[in-house]
Amino acid sequence: MSLITRYVLRLFVTAIAVSLVAFVSIFFVVDLIEQLDRFLDRDVAPVYIALYYVYYLPYIFVLTIPVSLLLASLYTFGQLTRLGELTAMKASGLSLYRLLRPLLLVSVVVCAGLFWAGEWLVPHTSMKRAEIKSEHVDMQGGEEQHVRHDVYFRGEGGRQTYMRVFDGRSAKGTGICVTEFSGGSISSVLTAESAVWTDGQWLLSNGVERRFQIGGGLSGFTSFAALEPEGWSETPEDFLRGQKRPEEMSYGELAQLIRNVRRGGGDVQGYLVDLNLKIAFPSAGLIIVLLGGALASHLRRGGVAVGFALSIGICFVYWGLLRFAQAFGHAGLLPPMAAAWGANALFGLLALVLLVRAPK
Repeated sequence: MSLITRYVLRLFVTAIAVSLVAFVSIFFVVDLIEQLDRFLDRDVAPVYIALYYVYYLPYIFVLTIPVSLLLASLYTFGQLTRLGELTAMKASGLSLYRLLRPLLLVSVVVCAGLFWAGEWLVPHTSMKRAEIKSEHVDMQGGEEQHVRHDVYFRGEGGRQTYMRVFDGRSAKGTGICVTEFSGGSISSVLTAESAVWTDGQWLLSNGVERRFQIGGGLSGFTSFAALEPEGWSETPEDFLRGQKRPEEMSYGELAQLIRNVRRGGGDVQGYLVDLNLKIAFPSAGLIIVLLGGALASHLRRGGVAVGFALSIGICFVYWGLLRFAQAFGHAGLLPPMAAAWGANALFGLLALVLLVRAPK
């Protein structure tokens, strides 16, 4: 590794670290101010407040890393330009592409880390944070934290389970309706007065199972006083927690959910958008660094303040476009690929145009 490469990398990595600390600190302070009244009113123990923000940290890092990368890219080239070092490097035969190469390599590593965090770390910590919020903040000291009403859960094979009331303390649900699918059509509907979890198995009481032919039409029904259904993998924790949100799922879990919903004949448009976003959002870091380097090469004056303002403005526009496209994708107005990758494509094209026109 050459001396110039080490120097550029040191500027870039240092700027990433400083901006990450600054953005995360600002995020924490703002959120704590908003939540402080609730924490005090509910008499939340300090240890749970600390754990709440520890589990919040990975999600905040994932959100703030793209803007940190952009700020670091603008700062690095801004410093090189301000001190006249960029002119000297170009005069010695180094091209802009050569100077961008180490920054892009670091960005690839960061993007891989973002994907890993979104695949394993963020879903786990988001669930833990949601548990703390539910048990110690929203429902501190109340029995309702163990009781859920109108519980809907989609299990393996597209099986859809509804419980009118579920009590997590006794692992008992009432008002049960379970719908099974086969080949995109309803194969059976099971209703029962109650379901109790005993010895690792569900026990249904006082119900009827209706079976349907492929394409419709009742083929038979069975009444029962007690039934232990086979093949159910759902546990009381699943019904107490409820269906995971897409951001709480890994790529594999979300892909499996899409297959289950599709087999059950459900609409997977929104899920496909979220699935593509799990790859599109981490990839944005590479595009943003390329845009930052290309944009900084056009700037002739300004320092950290200009870079900070540009970073916030560009990332605000990117985030807004991403969320608008996601909303349109969920509504079926855009294809899933376009909704997830549209902002990346637009900013990538802008970065390439600026890079081609930049003084080399």
